[in-house]
Amino acid sequence: MTDRAAPALVGIGAVFIDDIVLPTGQTFMQQLGGGVVHALMGAAVWDERPGIVALVGEDLPDAIYQHLARWLDTRGLRRLPLPQIRAWQIFEEDGTRRELYRVRETQPFIRGAQPEDLPLAYRQSRGFYLITDFDNAYTWCHTLSGCVLWEPLQQIMTPGVRDRLRRVLQTGQVDIVSPNLVEARAVYGDLPPEALVEALLEDGARRAALRMGAQGSLVADRETGERHWVSALPVTVVDQTGAGNTYCGGLLAGLVQGRSLREAAEMAAVSASFCVEQVGVLDPKRVQPSERDRRLQQLRG
Repeated sequence: MTDRAAPALVGIGAVFIDDIVLPTGQTFMQQLGGGVVHALMGAAVWDERPGIVALVGEDLPDAIYQHLARWLDTRGLRRLPLPQIRAWQIFEEDGTRRELYRVRETQPFIRGAQPEDLPLAYRQSRGFYLITDFDNAYTWCHTLSGCVLWEPLQQIMTPGVRDRLRRVLQTGQVDIVSPNLVEARAVYGDLPPEALVEALLEDGARRAALRMGAQGSLVADRETGERHWVSALPVTVVDQTGAGNTYCGGLLAGLVQGRSLREAAEMAAVSASFCVEQVGVLDPKRVQPSERDRRLQQLRG
């Protein structure tokens, strides 16, 4: 079924099942997860129906598949003959997170979807969210046209990888890169946010979006010289899982819709604010457009 119109934006990765443990000891089991899912729901808030190119296990619950199909174009889902990947997401008081896998076979899911999994129709999409490692990012970015937002996997952002990061940014056709503060400091050292963003631009990023949780985000454009701090919205945090991914989805939705970098970052902050108020993946049906627009105006005010 490749004759339907391409979605405006597409996310590439893998679908996870998360078992969430909060610092209080409260648990939320069998939650839909995966960075690409979080991101695309963050885009769906802005009247998009994104496409998803992702790997799922043979035992993915039908209810979860139906939820994905409600909000996303699922032509790009590929089912593997493996148990669905599942992981504990354990949060500490300081906001740090540990991920512990609960199945034996994880590598295909961590590697994520590959260019051969991309439906033909999706090649016409205007924006792509990519959450993957260095090698896959390099491969994918030479496959895709349109605006590519790359969120490096948390596991690869470690001391000593700056050269590998630079290679992707300089030669991988990445339009915007978005690490979080902890990840960026793991690569560049304990620098202030402004210096981290400058380092990303110096290493070849065209645009950068540094995500800092409750501190908001800092976005920058190398060509125009723009630098914008965007606040996080003051909401009651229930679950932080996937908030950064959700931010990236809102950011890409704004860019695909022709918004300025600052406006897109404000949309991203609104998406993230709804995510942290819920457990697990943001459910777009719980987002009223009037409240979405009110939060956007609050940021702009």
